[in-house]
Amino acid sequence: MGRTVRNRQPYVRPVEKVEISEKHIGRRFIAAAVFLLIGAGSLAYFFVNLVRGDTGWTEIAAESSKPNCGVEFTFLYEVGAGGGSALQEKRALTAAYTEAAEKAFWMFENVRAAEGGSAEEPKADGSAAGSAQEIHGIAAAESGDDKTAAAMGSVRFLNDHPNESVTVDAPLYEAFAKLEASGGRQLYLPAVYEVYSNLFASTSDPQAAEFDPSFNADVAAYFEKVLAYANDPAAVGLELLGDNQVRLNVSKEYLVFAAENEIDSFIDFYWMKNAFIVDYLAETLSDAGFTHGSISSNDGFVRNLDGREIDYSFNVYDRIGGRQKNGVQGSGTEPTQAGSADMSSGQILQLTTLQYRGPLSLVWLRDYMVNSADLRYYYQMADGEMRTAYIDPQDGLCRNSISSLVSYSYGTETGCADILLSMIPLFIADEFDSSAAEALAERPEGAIYSVYRQGDRIRANDPQAEFTDVYEGCTIDK
Repeated sequence: MGRTVRNRQPYVRPVEKVEISEKHIGRRFIAAAVFLLIGAGSLAYFFVNLVRGDTGWTEIAAESSKPNCGVEFTFLYEVGAGGGSALQEKRALTAAYTEAAEKAFWMFENVRAAEGGSAEEPKADGSAAGSAQEIHGIAAAESGDDKTAAAMGSVRFLNDHPNESVTVDAPLYEAFAKLEASGGRQLYLPAVYEVYSNLFASTSDPQAAEFDPSFNADVAAYFEKVLAYANDPAAVGLELLGDNQVRLNVSKEYLVFAAENEIDSFIDFYWMKNAFIVDYLAETLSDAGFTHGSISSNDGFVRNLDGREIDYSFNVYDRIGGRQKNGVQGSGTEPTQAGSADMSSGQILQLTTLQYRGPLSLVWLRDYMVNSADLRYYYQMADGEMRTAYIDPQDGLCRNSISSLVSYSYGTETGCADILLSMIPLFIADEFDSSAAEALAERPEGAIYSVYRQGDRIRANDPQAEFTDVYEGCTIDK
């Protein structure tokens, strides 16, 4: 059956003739001129904004379909503050930030680049397995050059190639150097972190208990075996060879144990990674001339790039009451009934606001959740007891000496990674060492200051710190 072809000629509305009066012709000319000027002005405004772009504070996002760490950070920047084209500056800034976010992801995340596949696990004899194309690395993901991939290196690449010399990027080499200098063993706990990741992903207390060494004797026994290797530098350790060359040394015994227990990683930054990433982002952008803003991660690491004398602030929170996990919280930290402060159990309260100006690095450690992203590193039981990623390498239990600790340093000499590594021994402990915190605040260079609550007092060891909006019933004790 044939189709009927409709008339495609558009309908035209009949024209109605209207007589134009000759009266007030002068006024009509004036009106026409005004509308012409308005139109010309609007056109000029459009072209000026097309060239200059919108100035002012805006959030810069990593615009990429490739894996990147941008989703974990908020980057606020005042575009156009330098007087040039805001549009061009935003484009250049976005491109620089996107590139840095992509590179940081591949350097610090313990993931493989091969989509839909992965490299083979390390063999028990320590030999490498899998091609460099399969193994995580920036070049492997983009160029397909196996040799370049091996030269770039990454956390994942090192895990897949134990007992081999690997060239890594300078920022990753520097991060390894800082971790080794700190003497901590948090980097060597990926097998423990994997169990806790399952705990944090649990949807019920009985499910969480299956992965909790406090409740499951089998998990506790497994941790004891893993930690015997993780805490032994002869069993696993990074060897820094210079010229960005790194060797992940893993003993044959540990390799055999790993193969038997399906362990495919020997190092992992895990919850610490964003401290190193935010430092890398901040330094990369500052070196490129972008300094009119601030970068913060969703898990408490902040770098302010701005050297101008303008005001910035950070809200200081704390958990008031509630149960502590894996034992009793350190002495001297339980709240007291004071003034009109509401010290009811389990509340998260804003205690005060820290005001500051100029470049600054800040680290916020806490044993409670404040956003949905925290579900990666926290689990709250029905009775309010918490499990966190702050794992003590000695026994595999999560612990912290105080519920909230804000630490910061002015300038650019001391970054978030430096602060974190300095505060871990104080925070992941049974009791908070206030004298050690004071010593860090009194360093002649790169001083690290702290803010934390003890009862109804907010302790601050920065004599120049400015605080506003102090919670009623609490006092600042400098």
